[in-house]
Formats: sequence, C-alpha cells, structure tokens
Amino acid sequence: MEIKSIELVQFRNYEHVEIPFHQGINILVGPNGQGKTNLLEAIALLNGKGSHRDAKDGDMLGWQKDYYRIKAQGLSSQHPFQIDYLYSNEKRKKVQLNGRTLRRAYELSEAVNTVVFSPEDLALVKGSPEQRRRFVDREIGQTSPAYSDALQRYQKVITQRNALLRRLRQQEASITELELWDDQVAPLAVEVLKRRLDGIAKIAPYARQIYQALSEGKEELELTYRSSFPLHHDRSRWQNDYKKALEERRREEINRQITLTGPHRDDLQLYLNQREAKVYASQGQQRSIALSLKLAEIAFIYHFRREYPIVLLDDVMSELDPNRREQLLQYLHRRQIQVFITTTHLRAFSKERIKEMALFRVQEGRLWPTTE
Repeated sequence: MEIKSIELVQFRNYEHVEIPFHQGINILVGPNGQGKTNLLEAIALLNGKGSHRDAKDGDMLGWQKDYYRIKAQGLSSQHPFQIDYLYSNEKRKKVQLNGRTLRRAYELSEAVNTVVFSPEDLALVKGSPEQRRRFVDREIGQTSPAYSDALQRYQKVITQRNALLRRLRQQEASITELELWDDQVAPLAVEVLKRRLDGIAKIAPYARQIYQALSEGKEELELTYRSSFPLHHDRSRWQNDYKKALEERRREEINRQITLTGPHRDDLQLYLNQREAKVYASQGQQRSIALSLKLAEIAFIYHFRREYPIVLLDDVMSELDPNRREQLLQYLHRRQIQVFITTTHLRAFSKERIKEMALFRVQEGRLWPTTE
C-alpha cells in the first residue's frame, strides 16, 4: 500500500502543492510551524477516520478559505486508486474513491490504511482512558467499517441520552422516556463491546510478541479490557446486565447529567510482568510499550489486509533513544512499508539510513525534494 502522489488545495497552510512520493521512507524536514504535521494530517485523512489531531473539518480550512481539497493517487493490493476528498462550508463533505462517491468517509479504509505515531502516543500508558480508547477504536475501525458504523451510532445515541438526562435534571422529561432510550442504547453498547473485545484479543498477541523482542525476552506485556459494568462469561446476558447497570446508576446520572456506564467509559489496561504498567513501569518501559502497541497495530492491519498500512511518524524520532529508534526503522524497512517521518533535523539518522530515504524540505506551506 502506498501513496504515489498527493495534491493539496487550501488545506491548512498549503495554498496549493502537488508532489510525488517515494515508495519507501520519506523524510519531511524543516523548522516547526512550517506545515510538516499538516501534510501528515492530510495523508491520515485518506483512511476516512478523520484527523489524527481530532480536528474538525472546518479547522483544516486555509486562512479565510471556504473549501479545501485533497487528491491522491496510489496503490492498494497492487491496484491503482484515486481519492478526491473535498470539504466546503457550503456543501460540507464529498469523498470519492475511483470516481465513486462514498456515503461515509470511513469507507476509504477499503483502499487506504494509515498508522500515525506521534509524541502523544508515547504517553499511551500514562495517559487517560480516553486516549487508550481512541487508540483501540482507530485500530479496529481500520479493518472493520461495521465497527466504525456501530461506534458512530452508539455515540450518537449517548449524546441524545445525555441531552435527556439534562432535561430530567430540570424536570422537563420523564423516566419512561429514559427507559426507551436505554432500550435503544443497550444493543449498540453490546455490539461495540463485543467487537472491541474480539479486536483486542487479536491485537494482544502481536503486542506481547513485539514487546518481548524489544526487551530481549526479559519482560512480558499483557493487555486486558476493563468494562464499566461486570461482564458475564455468557455474552447473551450482556444486554440485560448493561440495562441493569444503567438503572442502578440512574440517580447519579441524572444528577451529573451524563451517561456513566458503557464502552465510552471503559479502559484498556496494560500490565508488565503482571504489574500495572501505568503505576510501575519506568519511562523507558512505557515508551517500549507504546512502540509495541503501534507496531502491533501495523501487524494487526496486515493480518486482515495482507499488506502493510502507510505509517506516519510525527516528530517521534527525536523522542526515542537511539536503540528504540533503530529498532523501529529496522522493523519498517524490512517490511518495505511506506513511511512518512517529520523532523526538524537529520541528526537522528545515520548517513547509511539517509541514503535509503527520500528527503523533502518543508517551509511556509511549500514542499520540494532535497538532498540535504
């Protein structure tokens, strides 16, 4: 899987740029604030999962512009593809894959998968449950449009249910209305939960194996899922158990005007040698765990697609020590994965590595090949 070329029009600080890329490792070098991460964001949008920075479409418009456009050409499963991604204030969003207009942007994952690794990901272990949920959702969603659809429907119903809780707090609605919403949200919550657990069960062995290699067999990583309500071994009971959990916390939810139980409150727990990594792992171990999770994401996608995703490394190399940096580059190079790396300088790379890469200079929203 690779991006052959990309064209940006009025996207962030790019007025207009069109450039071909190398099928291997592409280095985007330049000072901060010049547009390196913006380019990675545009490439990440090609998988239809939205901005990896959680930006809204309107946030990605050029200054005082009313539309932006991303056009890309590439190869997926050895077949050429063309993507035309258009957003405007007036017509909202129109996404085309090989000339076919898609109903939902996440259908682009049929052609493109991307894995983004940023400094924030290095904080996956110590970060918030929301950060780890986002990691899981993006990972599973890349290989399962059905999961993305179920998650979107669940999130929409939770938003509406929260609005009803606010009305209940103001005594403008009835408990009967809330019970009707509980009947709607329960099957969606269980569907998301089942797909998450099945996905994590597939991801975990990759993460465990990769971490064991990084630690030279000295340490063992385990992933477990913490649900916000007790999970019976019989999955057919989960829907009733979830509704019961909602009922038990009803008074608290009304007082706080927010849904407190469900997949949106769950967590991915990480254990190193049977001890909670968030509490006991050193900073170096935490970074190795984060690296293992991102490499596991690559392996997980390959398991389903039988080809590797495009990997985007946003200012990560300077955050890794030389040993982990070299392990990462070796992993990507051996598998002939197309990679885009942003950096402010080339000191993190050996002369031998630089010879294997395509270099691009980024400055004030302009982009051109360089040999520096």
